[in-house]
Amino acid sequence: MTNTNRLYKQLGNLFYAIAAADRKIRPEERKSLTDEIQYTWKHYDESTDRFGTDRAFVIQFEFDTMEENYESAEDAYRAFETYFQEYEREIDVDTRKRIFNSARHIAESVRKINHPELDY
Repeated sequence: MTNTNRLYKQLGNLFYAIAAADRKIRPEERKSLTDEIQYTWKHYDESTDRFGTDRAFVIQFEFDTMEENYESAEDAYRAFETYFQEYEREIDVDTRKRIFNSARHIAESVRKINHPELDY
């Protein structure tokens, strides 16, 4: 993966789309996102920003930005989908599994996966 910052931004979009699919972001979904960043993505690569913060936290920043701007889950998902189609050759099998598993954990964090979350 050549540009993890771009990947992390788009993961923020994807994870927001999943959590906001039912138009409510619950504390359990937020905790699941935090756990995924901490235990899955923080160790994906060792890159940091100019302040020494792990770049994986771009995921959280993008998620929060989407929420603060009241973006629709559909728009967030389309942004991720466009990114994925453009860079799918650069996304290896391990990264795809990480994305899928993180998305599943967020979707299942509240009473398993609900119907709107199945769309993403």
